[in-house]
Amino acid sequence: MLSQHKNFNPPLTRRNWFALAVATLTGCGGGSGSSTTAGAPGTGGTGQYATVYSQGSITGFGSVIINNIKFDDGLASVQLDGAAAVSANLRLGMVAAVQGQRSASVALGTASSIEVWSIAQGLVTQVLTADGTEFTVAGMTVQTDSATVFDGVSAAAQLALNSRVAVWGLQVSADGRHWKATRVALITAPAVVSTGLVSVSGLQRQLNGLTLTGTAAAALAAGELVRVQGMLSADGSSLAVERVTLRGASTVGVQPEGDIEIEGFVTSTPSSSGFMLGSIEVDTRSTVYSPAGASMTLGARVEVYGSWRAGVLKATKVELGNEDSLHAVEIEARIEQFTSLADFVLRGQRCDASSASLSNGKATDLKVGLKVKVKGAKAGGDVLIVTEMELGDD
Repeated sequence: MLSQHKNFNPPLTRRNWFALAVATLTGCGGGSGSSTTAGAPGTGGTGQYATVYSQGSITGFGSVIINNIKFDDGLASVQLDGAAAVSANLRLGMVAAVQGQRSASVALGTASSIEVWSIAQGLVTQVLTADGTEFTVAGMTVQTDSATVFDGVSAAAQLALNSRVAVWGLQVSADGRHWKATRVALITAPAVVSTGLVSVSGLQRQLNGLTLTGTAAAALAAGELVRVQGMLSADGSSLAVERVTLRGASTVGVQPEGDIEIEGFVTSTPSSSGFMLGSIEVDTRSTVYSPAGASMTLGARVEVYGSWRAGVLKATKVELGNEDSLHAVEIEARIEQFTSLADFVLRGQRCDASSASLSNGKATDLKVGLKVKVKGAKAGGDVLIVTEMELGDD
């Protein structure tokens, strides 16, 4: 079984809120009053390359791959749930936000910072479908599909009531209560994390059906999209909030320049002028769609490319997701564990290459420490099905 997810839960602030925050699009310095991209190449500086911000699920390693861009992460600062980490801690399916520079090739870049946040942590309180593909945790409804990566269980069907999980994913409903999981991992930490829209009745604050208590919750306003962390009451009805991070437009300070690329789901009915991508307003009046002539629908999974202007993502291109791209994975790394060609581990991901085409070597050359490059597909479980495998020379 794969090692369980390590929980990083230091105090969260507006400045370090990242993968779940619209505020991230204001630049690495948050609302500090000066953007770190002001003199960067491609944004009014004199350098060669353009700055880029990319947010989406991780689909590969060697370089960190997000939204089909391979980011060199050798010099990047890395944070997981607000705590300092290293790139080796990153895993497939985690939703990451990368700030960096694009190289001469649009498919290559260099990351200066990478931040990852889980959207939910806690006990599974309901399994809503017979196959386990939809469940509730921390008041949130979590959906899984064949592109979801699992850690600690081999498939959604193995999730049981009171399993303690961490979830990474993308918002799929306007109410902020429904999310599509890109990764689900078993954990042990007792703290609860929930993400959604705040509702207020008198002096009472609620989030995803949980009553929020404590001084940290008192200042929250109705309609704010937040991530909260705390301890659940014995009866499961209230959450004693220890940390709050705002996600909404009120956190936006200095707007960034450069390229913006975000993966997400359409959460409002598209019109001629735009749609909502999760909780981000997208202006599509100058947009090219890929594939050409594609029809946008509520619930579509897309990648949006454009620039951030006055709290709105001005889209130049909207690309609809397809099954092949959602499942495709590429990893270049050294073998961490090896049992057989059908059972080995790269970057914390269990792999099966029993039906793969091999190059630059043979199966008997495989061993712990050997560097390999694999291409394959997620199969709705904890195993990557490898279709191509290239052995390293060392």
